[in-house]
Amino acid sequence: MAFWGRKKQFTRISVERLQPGMHISLAERWFDHPFILNEFTLASEQEISVIRAMGMTSVMWCAEASKAPPLAEAPASATPPPVDTAAQRQAAALLAAANAERDARRALALAARRKAAQAEQAYMGATQLLREAFAVIFSSPQSAIDKTMTLVSDATRAMSADGEVSLILLSDRLAQTNQYAHSVNVMLLSLLLGKACGLEHGVLQDMALGALLHDVGKLDVQDAAKLKPETERTRAEENFFRLHVEYGENFLKKLPALGSTARAALSMHHEHWDGSGYPRGLKGEALPLPASIVALVNRYDNLCNPLRIQDGVTPAEAMARIFKFENARYEPTLLARFIKVLGVYPPGTAVELSNGGLGMVVSINRADTLRPVLTLYAPDVPRDEAPTLDLARETEAKIVRAVRPGELLPEVREYLNARTRMVYFYARNDEG
Repeated sequence: MAFWGRKKQFTRISVERLQPGMHISLAERWFDHPFILNEFTLASEQEISVIRAMGMTSVMWCAEASKAPPLAEAPASATPPPVDTAAQRQAAALLAAANAERDARRALALAARRKAAQAEQAYMGATQLLREAFAVIFSSPQSAIDKTMTLVSDATRAMSADGEVSLILLSDRLAQTNQYAHSVNVMLLSLLLGKACGLEHGVLQDMALGALLHDVGKLDVQDAAKLKPETERTRAEENFFRLHVEYGENFLKKLPALGSTARAALSMHHEHWDGSGYPRGLKGEALPLPASIVALVNRYDNLCNPLRIQDGVTPAEAMARIFKFENARYEPTLLARFIKVLGVYPPGTAVELSNGGLGMVVSINRADTLRPVLTLYAPDVPRDEAPTLDLARETEAKIVRAVRPGELLPEVREYLNARTRMVYFYARNDEG
């Protein structure tokens, strides 16, 4: 049963009555206890031993959120029980280990916040480059491409290097105020998937350029067509909207040195494996892998970041919709690899945890995409100091399910920054 953001009723109870399955709060000791959350469901006798070792004689207990009742109250005894020094030493060792883990988590959280700040600064610099490039894209096409290649080359080098790179979910205010968010998202996610598919560096770079430019033809499409959702366009408006691919191809004719991979990424970003796409209805092996990658990623990002905010779905829902209802459009192996790369819970997904907590996926672990990095909901902690949980390191916790933002109370959505728009950038793991 979930109580996300709803105030729970707590009763003080003796530590001697604790058992696994009880939901407790240690908020009164938030500054020095070693647990990930102030409020959680006890999972083991070891956790109870740590609480005892902290010198606590009572805690706050929530009956409605618990899976187990308290132990029966022990009868009063005239003589105190003998001191078990071996048990005390064991509990002290457990507390010391838990405190060390807490300090390591705090260091990781600080590093994650630094990394996110670096990624945000880098993103702002990248979009400024794009702004400058698109300002001269028709008057000086080659100059515009030269500017974009700075971003493309840096991103490709980072994403294709042997060292690990994190894909970071940034604040949605950057997407809401930036017209280039979709292009950057498609480029970075395409690089991530392309790397997983084994594409070599040169192909990755050309694909990234095509992904960044895939919608350049929309600059020639009237607002009446391009600013309407697909379901609301008239047939004439839809036909005109689809011309953006042809307009983009015409622009690329001004750049004869551009490689075939980049051209195909732009020309085929609306083509489908089953032949149902446009403009040429290409299908199957007629679609080069890099172009198929851009087409799949473009669809995914459009589901997460539609024209109207209210039409958006969560990343987990977008992944599920493509897999369940649109799978015929994409080459099966490619679709399976995309799910493996982003995970079942992509960045931007709110999730319920097995310990009763709630978190927001902020980045993926490329080594284990089923165990991403989360920002946790901890209302007793300032939002800018919210704990970070790396599920690849904290193996006792696991994700139970994805949670829609609408299930969260407003204060929880605000704390977790539950996004209405998704925007990503990368950070090297050796930075910060």
